[in-house]
Amino acid sequence: MDINTTHDQGHLLPFSEYPQQGRALLGIVTGANCRHEYGLHFQQRTGQYQCAYCGHNLVEKYKDWLTMALDHVVPDSVCKAWNIPHEWKEDYSNRVLCCTACNTFGNRYAPKNYPCPTTLDAFYDVRDRIFLERKAIIEEKHQAEEAFFKQQLWKQRID
Repeated sequence: MDINTTHDQGHLLPFSEYPQQGRALLGIVTGANCRHEYGLHFQQRTGQYQCAYCGHNLVEKYKDWLTMALDHVVPDSVCKAWNIPHEWKEDYSNRVLCCTACNTFGNRYAPKNYPCPTTLDAFYDVRDRIFLERKAIIEEKHQAEEAFFKQQLWKQRID
């Protein structure tokens, strides 16, 4: 199953695979461990098992399982600045499953100048746009990191 489905604007979004196409609250994320609790609950609710950003399968191998993270799409800091209700910010519908590399590459995201959403529908519209922006940023960071990796600088000894 491909977790990314075509949005009406021709973009790829994971949310259309969520219950009610990701346009309804699914419950507050709770638990202390991603693999045993909240990430597992997320997978059971959404059927997703791949990184929403890079598509890496997170359940095929044990080492991949260890890299699983659950990412706020609209970041916590942005939600606080916009005074977004806790129920929207911490809901499974504002989360995506991702690998730790993509989660790290997506840190420090600051959205473009969006109007502060005042309805849940408007919040989901902003969430979708932010996801696409963050996905593009993360893809660029992956390309830069791969180029750096290919230099194999660890092979150069420093005396």
